Amino acid sequence: MSFKRRVQLSITLLIFVVSTILTTYFLYHEKQIASEKAFTSSQNIKRVYDFIQKDLESFYIYRAYANLRSPGIKEAMVARDSNKLYELTLTRYNTLREENPHLIVMQFHAPDGKSILRMHRKEVFGDDIAARRPMIKKTHRTQSVHTGFEGGIEGIAYRIVVPFTDKNIYIGALEFGIDPDAIISKLIKSTKMETLFMLHESRMAAADDQKYQLQYSGYRFPHLSPFQKPLIEAFAKDNPALNQRIIHIQGKDYDVIPIHLAGNDGNPIGMFLCFNDVTQGYQEALEIILESLMVTLVIIIILLGIVEYVFSRMTKKIIYQEAYTSTILNSQKNIIVVMDNGEIIYANTAFYKYFKYRSLDEFHQNHRCICELFESAETENYLQPQTDGVVWTEYILAHKEREHRVKITINGKISTFTVDVQMLEYEDALRYVVIFNDITNLNNLATLDRLTQIANRFEFDKILGHSIEVARRYNRSFSILLLDIDHFKSVNDQFGHLVGDEVLKTFSELLRKQIRQSDVVARWGGEEFIILLPDTSLASAIKMADALRQRIEVNPFDTVGTITCSIGVAEFNTIERADDLLHRADEKLYKAKHSGRNRVIA
Repeated sequence: MSFKRRVQLSITLLIFVVSTILTTYFLYHEKQIASEKAFTSSQNIKRVYDFIQKDLESFYIYRAYANLRSPGIKEAMVARDSNKLYELTLTRYNTLREENPHLIVMQFHAPDGKSILRMHRKEVFGDDIAARRPMIKKTHRTQSVHTGFEGGIEGIAYRIVVPFTDKNIYIGALEFGIDPDAIISKLIKSTKMETLFMLHESRMAAADDQKYQLQYSGYRFPHLSPFQKPLIEAFAKDNPALNQRIIHIQGKDYDVIPIHLAGNDGNPIGMFLCFNDVTQGYQEALEIILESLMVTLVIIIILLGIVEYVFSRMTKKIIYQEAYTSTILNSQKNIIVVMDNGEIIYANTAFYKYFKYRSLDEFHQNHRCICELFESAETENYLQPQTDGVVWTEYILAHKEREHRVKITINGKISTFTVDVQMLEYEDALRYVVIFNDITNLNNLATLDRLTQIANRFEFDKILGHSIEVARRYNRSFSILLLDIDHFKSVNDQFGHLVGDEVLKTFSELLRKQIRQSDVVARWGGEEFIILLPDTSLASAIKMADALRQRIEVNPFDTVGTITCSIGVAEFNTIERADDLLHRADEKLYKAKHSGRNRVIA
């Protein structure tokens, strides 16, 4: 065999080996990405579901207490006057039904466990409902709010039971029941995924027999479309625990994500199933194989024909590979940079689009390291240039098991990214490949109040818990302000809920503009708001609260003119819990409301 043939054969074999390794690597990488996407998708869906629950609970708890404050309601409950209670509540009940057609239960309960009034079945009352409904019995016993799925006369529903007291005397409870279809519609709207509800057979009631007629694997369904039935069968096959899995059916791949539901007794009630079409990820893997084969064949054909120009062809191949890699990196929506000793030496197109720079030289005129743009935050959930004395890139590499996040503000817009770092070592030189994945929309969905676009109660609870840990660990102080818009019910009654919503949004924006960057403002519920002031004593907090009160008092609100607010102030005591601090602020707010309103009490 001639030398030329041996070179051609060696090149051919080498290319095939390299191609196989690269293809295997890309396929493995794609598989890892697919697994990570499936896990992330599952976590995001569960966050959305938790948010929907909190949203429903906050909405109906507020509506319950608003109903209790209506004239004559307490007296009618105490007297167990069903007719009077029905007459007083009917208008509000009809409004609630218009707001949410899936509201199937609104029922008043007496302290002894008997039903006072079913708004949805006026003629049925007086039965001992607590004897067969654990959630009602538990509410009467603890005199606290209880929520969750439970069956009843109207069938399975997500129930919110709110206890009422009058002058420290327990007078009963108000229950709302929402059909699972309400949660399904919210899940579909938020996730864009096909979703259905499965009811466990052990939880079937008489009313459920009419709706949940289809049966499969110990569960009942209200209906199954031709699209859903084969998916359910494939999902349940060899999967007795009904855990999350990816199934292939009719030429497509679906990530089936269950949200398991349990009752107060800990036994299963049912589940929501979400179907995520992930076919595109597997098509991309196939495209990688085909593209790899095509590239391999082209290179072999070219090299076999021009062995005499091997060095020139090798140079062209290197240039081609660089362009190929650059094209792949520039096609990514994620920001990708390569760093050497803290300085960026390469960035993809997404980097320049986001930071509005035309070149790295222009970027380096203002910044040496991208970490200079990280927002400082009063929470360990967000990465800083140095954490525990360790540079951020090294910190990520040392804690690969965690998800690392940063906040970056460009032109007044705050974005949230997850950050991953891969280390590249070549001839004693270290490089860091850093990937920033923009999760702003998903993060906002889980942490922001939908109406006012400020932090929701769930997010504030996390920040408050962390602030308490920091205060105890480093002996630092902080205070909270609890605000309530005065006479807000009158705004809704006189101008309508749409105008009321605009007042809430304007009020939230006003608070956001008046506080410091380190402060946190959140919607606590209804017309109540809460502000956390880090490193702030009670005296300073009182001054800030009064300045806020005066600013709000003179601010014009569209349609309604001017409004006022009452504010309760409390400083954290290191021996108390979060609930104790919130209770103290709430007491001060209550005192401000009942001593003339439009004032600050600390």
